[in-house]
Amino acid sequence: MAPKHHNEPSDLEVPPDDELLDLDDADLIIDMNEDALVKRPAMQLADAKGEWMLPESTDLPAEEDDDSDVTSPTTEGTHTVSNDLYTAFVREATRIPRVSEEEERAFGIRVRDFNDEKAAKKLVLHNMRLAIKMAHQYRRSWTNLMDLVQEASAGMAIAAKRWNPDMGTRFGTYAAYWIRAQLTKFLMTNSRLIHTGNTRAGRKVYFSLPQIRRRLLAQGKEPTVELIAKETGEDPKEIALILSRLEGREASLSTPLGDDTTSTLQDTIESGGFNPEEESSHQQVQQTIQKIVVRFEKNLNNQRDKAIWNEHLISNDPLSLVELGARFGVSKQRMGQLATRLKRSFRRHVIDELGPHTQLSWLFDE
Repeated sequence: MAPKHHNEPSDLEVPPDDELLDLDDADLIIDMNEDALVKRPAMQLADAKGEWMLPESTDLPAEEDDDSDVTSPTTEGTHTVSNDLYTAFVREATRIPRVSEEEERAFGIRVRDFNDEKAAKKLVLHNMRLAIKMAHQYRRSWTNLMDLVQEASAGMAIAAKRWNPDMGTRFGTYAAYWIRAQLTKFLMTNSRLIHTGNTRAGRKVYFSLPQIRRRLLAQGKEPTVELIAKETGEDPKEIALILSRLEGREASLSTPLGDDTTSTLQDTIESGGFNPEEESSHQQVQQTIQKIVVRFEKNLNNQRDKAIWNEHLISNDPLSLVELGARFGVSKQRMGQLATRLKRSFRRHVIDELGPHTQLSWLFDE
């Protein structure tokens, strides 16, 4: 996990799902062809402006020789190409100078007041060292570092749109929160074949669970669902569901059940529903009927007819004709006649919509 800054929110806080970015949003992807990333003479990076700055002498932070935690395996050739690209990216990014606090504030005001895209991009480009640093801290969970850098850049682009320079917080401190949230969302979605706990509560638990368990064990407590839920402030039922998904492992349906059999797990799973073609056809019929019902309802102008249709004929919990008759001051028999008339009108409407050869035995009993 990225180190916590003094002014940023808690590690357990995660932005809402709709605040995070899918990388299909091309407007927020960093264009490496911008003039801000052209080659320039190497410059010594000051270390007093921020703790995340990468020194010029280190293009890549040292990689531990430990693949046990990696969840997205790659071939050696692909891994080498990815590292070469990452190294080149870091070299270019570290040549971009940091902007002063006054310039940073000026960019933030232009983004906030005028929605200035160029100013937002400059905020991201001139703080790219932060994105690289935080992406590298998640390297054990994802082998392709450039994927992590891309997500970190997307998180920083969100921060650039939302940062208020009048709050007194430097952009890097504010952006770290959104970068962490974007990286967490990416790993939650892609680190396993089956998405696990990809909800707001799931993202809060995903990376904090090991620390919570160690803390509880150090206190002599068993890390039960209730205690973990109390630590995270979430509902125990939601935590139990998340833990069951995180602790479960994927199993291939094609895996043989034993050494002496060719039967697979897929052979033991009985399908109780339609086959895909029948299911698709069934859904299309339902959608068509729903559209026909909606159009028929629009043609009902009489309030009494609408009540009979919605509260008696198509309701899951229909009212009796006696109750409806008492409401409108007519007898049960008269309400029955009106209901029969509506059924016949609907049949004619279906025939008009679907054609004269439509089978109508499924509509009503009479």
